[in-house]
Amino acid sequence: MDMELLHDLRQALQLIQASAQMLELSGDGQARGYLDALTEGAAQMGRLLDGALERREVRESEPVELMGFLRALCLRCRDYAAARGVALALFGNVDALTLAADGDALARVMLNLVMNAIRFSPPEGRVAVRCTALGDFAEIAVTDDGPGIAPERLPYVFLRGETDGGHGYGLPAAMEGARTLGGSLSARSSPGEGSTFTLRLPVRGRMVS
Repeated sequence: MDMELLHDLRQALQLIQASAQMLELSGDGQARGYLDALTEGAAQMGRLLDGALERREVRESEPVELMGFLRALCLRCRDYAAARGVALALFGNVDALTLAADGDALARVMLNLVMNAIRFSPPEGRVAVRCTALGDFAEIAVTDDGPGIAPERLPYVFLRGETDGGHGYGLPAAMEGARTLGGSLSARSSPGEGSTFTLRLPVRGRMVS
């Protein structure tokens, strides 16, 4: 089993563990939402394992309504953020924006970015996910207020095997996923001022402002 797959499985497990922790602390009235998050996390792990066993390539593209997709993804990460004392917020300049993409591949990229941002944010920190329509493209920026990345380190964060600073295999996997989706991934960061990772993707369909 390769290290990128192990990284993705670890992220899914973190979501499950955070949801289980919140479920244990919650009253019965909140239990349904946490159980749904646990179920989705387990389903994601199953898809990852199926993909590894079948040696699948990226699936055929399908319409993905981006803001709805990002809302669901942030909801899945909410309990992990709450367990770490981090506020997670989603912003967008459109009501509807459609991609032709492999939804599972897009989820892997975005989970890498959002989970990294949460992990590197301090308690009482904030992570913002912003979706912006730019004509035939969309940009999804994930910003944290963590320690940031040193300038000499920044050019190497997407390279395989460059694990200094704890970024590990997640960012190289995210870069590979962005390219497979026909997009690009860039990083902007300064020590002490947090980091922003921006995924740029081609879009299709109607955009409603």
